[in-house]
Amino acid sequence: MITTDPCMTTNDIPESGGVVCAMLMPHAPVLVPAVGAERCAAVKSSCLAMQEVSARLLGNRPESVVLISPHSPRQSRAFGIWEGERLLGSFTDFDAPQLRIDLPSDTALIEAITSEATSHGLLTWRIPDQALDHGALVPLWFLTEAGWRNPTVVVSLNDPQRGDLTGMGQTIAAAAKKLRRRVGVVASGDLSHRLTINAPCGFHPQARQFDKRLLQLVRKGDYRNLARLDPAQRELAAEDAVDSAWIAAAASEWQSNGHELLSYECPYGVGYGVAILFTAGSGIPGKCNPRKQSTAHSMPALARQSVTAALQGRLESPKSAWGGYFRKAQPVFVTLRSLDGSLRGCAGTLSPVCGNLAEEIWRSARLAAFQDTRFQPVDKTELANLRFEVSVLHPLELVLSSAELDPARYGVVISTEDGRRGLLLPGIPEIKDPEEQLNAVRHKGGICWDEAVKLQRFEVDNFKEDDEGSESAHGNL
Repeated sequence: MITTDPCMTTNDIPESGGVVCAMLMPHAPVLVPAVGAERCAAVKSSCLAMQEVSARLLGNRPESVVLISPHSPRQSRAFGIWEGERLLGSFTDFDAPQLRIDLPSDTALIEAITSEATSHGLLTWRIPDQALDHGALVPLWFLTEAGWRNPTVVVSLNDPQRGDLTGMGQTIAAAAKKLRRRVGVVASGDLSHRLTINAPCGFHPQARQFDKRLLQLVRKGDYRNLARLDPAQRELAAEDAVDSAWIAAAASEWQSNGHELLSYECPYGVGYGVAILFTAGSGIPGKCNPRKQSTAHSMPALARQSVTAALQGRLESPKSAWGGYFRKAQPVFVTLRSLDGSLRGCAGTLSPVCGNLAEEIWRSARLAAFQDTRFQPVDKTELANLRFEVSVLHPLELVLSSAELDPARYGVVISTEDGRRGLLLPGIPEIKDPEEQLNAVRHKGGICWDEAVKLQRFEVDNFKEDDEGSESAHGNL
């Protein structure tokens, strides 16, 4: 049985705090369905990737988010930080006044960032309490749709080419560690704005080459070379993603564990790139299988994405980009837990009913969230405080006695000839020995001790949003 982060080391970020993930998210209002309307069809891949990256961010369990917006107010030498008890804004300027952002401002983290900035020799200023710009609104809308309700900080840049971006990233990291707070960083930015003749800033033939070079760095996780991008080419491309991504990468200490470019497209002459720059808990570079680690983070993220989409009334299947391990048809159980570890829902099958693992996870996540009859259906307000867990089942093995069971390693199935059945996943803390496991399974299946049964065991590969790397509960069906 493996857990979400099989390569976790003491160098990774546990509950003690720090930057746990960094994401690159575009900020074009057309990506928001109520704003883009029929134009959203041309940016469908970006919309799906924004939903996915939001789910992945929540899956890293940040307590706060720091978002860097290139469209927030600027001063020439100082980085701005939005002040006020709440971060507020709406899409009124984009003909969708019903869409609003209202998030608590993380005042403690703001003070810590300000203090650390001074120690790094950086200047900061407080942006007066006012409506958020679209550079903040668009990413935050996708995050809130995914269930984000926690304290948030919005940071603005200093003047272009002013520098100090590395220092600002280090400041955010130091503030997170000082407060022992798990922080996710979002770099808001679009790539070139000059990719077609109808682009907002006109066309330039070198703009596409700029996007290609930047995407190469993102794909490789080679963030230090952001500083080597030609300033003249950046200017002619009219991009606004590099500085935000630079700060996010520096805040992540230039780590690229779990990095992945999820989507890139440019139907309206502007490059929209959606990427995971870094996720914590991926171990020492070179020591782990990146595909396995990406899979470990992706499975619970996919389960969360399914439930998020259902709560938004969207019934689509998982996007076809899921490949590799996800192409296999395997049985899974999806478990939902509250922050205190208590069960909130669980569902799955002993044999696959879908064509591949991605579809199986998608289906089981919705069954666990909405059709586990022991609980009320999950609602939108709960999503940010739920943790998703995916157990991929190995084949069942027939056993002859309890001596062949180990509740820490094996799940168990007891079945009768008339079709009654009881099942438990492995790793339930309350189950200490095989006899307790068998007693619990018989009770669940309504099977008496004197009835003849078939006894089977199974192992699971367990993937969960808890990135502490510890062996914890693996489902209590």
